[in-house]
Amino acid sequence: MGNLNKNYILWSVLIISLALFCCRRFFSDDVKKQLINKQTTIVNVEKVVLSKTNMVLDFVGTAVSNEAVNITSNITQKVAKVNFSDCDFVKKGTLLVQLNVEKLKTQQKQAEINLREQQREFSRLSALKAKNVVASKDYDAQHTKLQDAQAKLDEVIEEIKEGSITAPFDGILGFRQISEGALLTSNSVITTIDDIKQIKVDFAVPEKYFSMIQNGNKIKVTCIVVPNKIFDGKVIAMDPRISEGARSISVRGLIENDGYFLRPGMTLNISMEILNRDAIMISEKAVFNVGEKHFVFALIENNKVKQMPVEIGQRQRGTVEILSGLAEGDCVVTEGVTKISDGDKVEVR
Repeated sequence: MGNLNKNYILWSVLIISLALFCCRRFFSDDVKKQLINKQTTIVNVEKVVLSKTNMVLDFVGTAVSNEAVNITSNITQKVAKVNFSDCDFVKKGTLLVQLNVEKLKTQQKQAEINLREQQREFSRLSALKAKNVVASKDYDAQHTKLQDAQAKLDEVIEEIKEGSITAPFDGILGFRQISEGALLTSNSVITTIDDIKQIKVDFAVPEKYFSMIQNGNKIKVTCIVVPNKIFDGKVIAMDPRISEGARSISVRGLIENDGYFLRPGMTLNISMEILNRDAIMISEKAVFNVGEKHFVFALIENNKVKQMPVEIGQRQRGTVEILSGLAEGDCVVTEGVTKISDGDKVEVR
């Protein structure tokens, strides 16, 4: 009985020892395999090159009339006739409002009579002066009267002209603000007129793009009102001052308003093409975020990877611009980014 117990204990110890050895060997091999697999993750890489690129920047802006004024009267007179309707398209010089100038026409006749009389008297004195039988001061006084009579006639004629209020340029009128018989003063707005054959586009651009923008940059404009139409134009001016609060610069473009679809005050979407320049563009798949910072895995010696912080710029068509952090000739991982960590050894496909 004692020998049986001893044999049982001996076999139990032997079996347990063998089991522990197998487990240790199994788990040790498994860990080694995981380490080997981790060290040899297969990745795709991309070589960093400097290339010419056309950057496209997107902004939101506001439509502004090419020309816009309030039409008013320069003289105080009653309205004799209104010659337009609300929102008419008119040509430059079109008569819009005729004021009552009958009294002014009477004053014109009187001024013409006075001028002829002063001209006759001046002619008579001129003949006498040639014979030295008239004093110079009388001749000069009459010359002054003649000039005064001419000035009064010119003034009346100019007031009569101002009684005919015309369109200052081609454009679309606003609502009519007056009626026939109304007394107009210099503060009375008759209507508005906007030249919308061309539309100015005002938008703000962050100051970091200041050096990239210049007059002549092409722009493409779209509007939610006309979703399937693109309006082509160009940058015509930049504000010389940068806004301290917004840290942006005001830019003005000009576009052709084909079909008169766009109107002043509309919200417009602007895409601006920056002229050709050198830039580092890599695949978006190579860039990943940690918090608010951007990183890439760069391939270094011995096929190891290093996590590199980068500053990104414009994104376009699946690529992203690298402003800093990489140099021409570097290699970055584009596929397998999620399977590796800083310092890992990889196998390049």
